[in-house]
Amino acid sequence: MVLLVGFSLGLLAIIFVIIARDFGHINVARVFLALLIAAAAFLLNEVVPLEWKWLTSSIMTMLPALFWLLCQLAFSRRPEVVSIWAVFALYSFIAPGVGRVLDASSDVSSVLYLLTRQFPVYAEYIVISQGIWVIIVNWSDDLISTRRRLRGALMGVVGVALLLVTGTLNFGYGSTHWLSALVAIAGLIVASLLLKGREGVLLGIVPPLTSAAGLNVKPSICHQDKMDAVEKSAKKLQEVMMKGFYRTEKLTLKMLADEIDLPEYKTRALINQTLGYRNFNDYINQLRIAEAGDHLIKNPNTPILNIALDVGYRTLSSFNRAFKEIHKQSPSEFRQSKVLMAAEDDQAVSV
Repeated sequence: MVLLVGFSLGLLAIIFVIIARDFGHINVARVFLALLIAAAAFLLNEVVPLEWKWLTSSIMTMLPALFWLLCQLAFSRRPEVVSIWAVFALYSFIAPGVGRVLDASSDVSSVLYLLTRQFPVYAEYIVISQGIWVIIVNWSDDLISTRRRLRGALMGVVGVALLLVTGTLNFGYGSTHWLSALVAIAGLIVASLLLKGREGVLLGIVPPLTSAAGLNVKPSICHQDKMDAVEKSAKKLQEVMMKGFYRTEKLTLKMLADEIDLPEYKTRALINQTLGYRNFNDYINQLRIAEAGDHLIKNPNTPILNIALDVGYRTLSSFNRAFKEIHKQSPSEFRQSKVLMAAEDDQAVSV
């Protein structure tokens, strides 16, 4: 048992070092590192002295919440880290911690037992399920199919292992000894997948750096000729978009690829890897909504429908949906808030 735990901890340590070294500056990587620490606490919980079990138990209880957060950051186009699901995630590990303190200090009533022992179990399954749902819903957002498959496989392994671990611990299905072997197997698979695709397999898109020309260039592109080709394509794309090509109605990736004289797969990679957008629609919406926001402020009397049509949307509903997704408020609310801010600024200046 001790040897198996040691082997599993060794695997987790190797993965931890690789992720910390190469991706430690990215938020999603930090969450993944925290997940590895929680998994290590789970392994140590079987072998540490009794007086330390409160610590390992508290840390490993965070596994479902960390998995949910990891799914949000790695797959969701715009992570909903402030939501009802975040409340469930926090409750899933805070309540058991409170329960352990109450157990040590006094008798626990049946209501408190339910709130700190039983209900958190269901909260764990809720956040794990919601995390898996985030993966399913956002599965096609990543334009690079090979990376998408690797990321899906990796998160699937982590999710299945977590469900089995959680089920065994909460409901006692079988012995906990075999779980160390499960973690070891999952660790081997995760390490293999990370080595197969180091270009953001789990961690999505590495935030791009800015080149001297003002264009975003991914730091992993190390060959000068390749960098020059990417920068040239990015320049051409930027020139096309500055002319307003994104306003084209029913714009497709193929139309854009033809316009910049680049194969579709290279255009996908350019948008996804170099510019840092998760998919084509996200890229186009960002450009359209940025222009629409300017129009809403500069032309307060222009109907919103006219602005929506001018930037390339066919219907007001699709424009409202895209605008709210980016700005977290409707176009009319956005315009009203900007007008009020301008009025307050004018009043402050006059005073």
